[in-house]
Amino acid sequence: MMDLYVNKASGTCADTQLAVGLTSSLAEIYRKQYKQEGDIYIYNKGYYYHITISQSIDIERVTDEFLESFLIVLPLDSQRQRDKLLKKGEVGRHLDGFPYDNEVEKSRTHREQLKKLPPSLQMPEARLRKAPELQDIIVMEPRSELEHYRTINQMKIASSFNELALRWDALTPSQKRFHIQLLLDLFQQPDNDIATAVVRWQQFAKEQKLKGNALVTALQIVNPIAGKGANRAKSGELMIGNLDSFWLLELLKFRGFMEAAAPILVRDEEDRKIYVIQPRQIKISFLQDVMKEFRAIFWSTTAIKLDIMASLRFVQAIMEQYRVQFARTQARPSWLSKNPKPTSLAAEFSVTFYKYLGSAHATMNLSTIGLPTWLPEPTSAAAVASAMALLDEHIHIIRDLHNSQGEEGEEEYELLRAYRDFLSAHDLRPFWKFTTLYAGYLISQREKEKNPRRQVRQLTYTGLEQVIMNTQEKNPEAVEILKSEGFQHIADAIRYATVFAQYRRYQHDDRRYEIYYGLEQELMRKARYSKDFTIALARFLARYNDETSLEEEKVARSIARDEGKIRKLTSEDHKKHNLRYITTEDDFKQVVELINKYGSELVGAMLIACGYSFKGNVEKSADS
Repeated sequence: MMDLYVNKASGTCADTQLAVGLTSSLAEIYRKQYKQEGDIYIYNKGYYYHITISQSIDIERVTDEFLESFLIVLPLDSQRQRDKLLKKGEVGRHLDGFPYDNEVEKSRTHREQLKKLPPSLQMPEARLRKAPELQDIIVMEPRSELEHYRTINQMKIASSFNELALRWDALTPSQKRFHIQLLLDLFQQPDNDIATAVVRWQQFAKEQKLKGNALVTALQIVNPIAGKGANRAKSGELMIGNLDSFWLLELLKFRGFMEAAAPILVRDEEDRKIYVIQPRQIKISFLQDVMKEFRAIFWSTTAIKLDIMASLRFVQAIMEQYRVQFARTQARPSWLSKNPKPTSLAAEFSVTFYKYLGSAHATMNLSTIGLPTWLPEPTSAAAVASAMALLDEHIHIIRDLHNSQGEEGEEEYELLRAYRDFLSAHDLRPFWKFTTLYAGYLISQREKEKNPRRQVRQLTYTGLEQVIMNTQEKNPEAVEILKSEGFQHIADAIRYATVFAQYRRYQHDDRRYEIYYGLEQELMRKARYSKDFTIALARFLARYNDETSLEEEKVARSIARDEGKIRKLTSEDHKKHNLRYITTEDDFKQVVELINKYGSELVGAMLIACGYSFKGNVEKSADS
């Protein structure tokens, strides 16, 4: 067993990329030494990352042949970079790295092929499930690292990046052996003594006559707080400059960048975002597989949607790995048995936003986005399928938050912001804010929608149940509210009076019942005070029951005329004539008890969320 420790010196994603880069590099050496993958994990231990390797790496046992070809990262090989080397007079220096120009052309061809397919096959979902129609196109995809190299190129650091990559490539096998041992020694303790490692390297470099300084500029792409002017706690002088770092650590950060990061361009803009996953406890090979799958389905969109989609798509990629595993062996890998939840494997994404300023990109914002904590635990194939269905529901709703012109206005932005808060929160309050806003948005957009191909979806009642039940340890009050029959009946009444009434009017020209526009606003406006909310709810139910009774009387008289006798309406009568049900005094009493116990704001928000959701058959038994 070998234990290594990477101190979180910067407190940013730079530390994560260093830890992942080190782990990935050692995993490659391990495979060569032991001829197997091995159990290599990364654990987040607060102020440092703990790396465990099932068997110790003995660098002396690694062959010169392997070390000769062992690279930390491939240099960016493009015609432009080759021309730069020629201008510097470095004729004999070959890049022989990532074929950038060829991969860019493959990407362009791939996009053109996708455009020829039906719309349903041009979606990330089709790529995730590897639709048979995509098989010929998938094998022609560009390499998964293309977006990383595109980011390096567009942020104008290709030459600096190549210098690091080529410095390593120029080392002899024995020199590489020294550098690897230097790293193993450096990371033996949580408090990494970088200064001593630098001194050791300088002595070795002098003996070996190695070119280059020990310290190099810490590039902003892997060190988000290292840009000019971004690293000074106090403006004590006018000059601004970059930070320096040990070149070997910078090289490892770029390896981690390739493995743990998802760089992406904001749609219709030159701005960029880089998402770096923050491991909690995960096997390095599984992280590599998930990140590769994730990047394949994480497509460009607007800035705020990118944050949300990063979270949802990453967990979707994990669930897809689980689905494949269950289909293959009917069981998860043994190393996943203790902590199968995605949030046990990774904590969140670290997000860096780079603003394009015309000639260069500058770091404008550092943030984090959490992962869904409200999915069922993936302990079986059925649970995985349930989790993926719930993710699909939320992804579709978020993706379709735009107006008929495909743009995000003020309403859409507020909804997206509320949902993003929900992903990073540890309770359901931001979710209830989202569902309340979405209720009004749903009614409004369906009323105005002129494009029949754009359908604004409802949240499903089943999905809401899952969100609540899967977070019941932190939200037990929501579970009790949801289980109340009186609550369910009044939520059904809200549904009949809003989204269902609207549907019946515009799809079936059924105008018997009033559509209660703005009901969610009226109820939530009064929800600040329990008494006001109770009165507002009672008034709504009184009107609702009056309308319902009136229509029932009309149907009863019609049946009496046809059958020659008066009888009680049955459930079949309600179904045949599309009648709704009256709420009872007991229903109202149960909800009032919930209000007294948990407050009108929570009960009101849940009534709105469930009342505007899609439930399917909402009828109660006629005899109840």
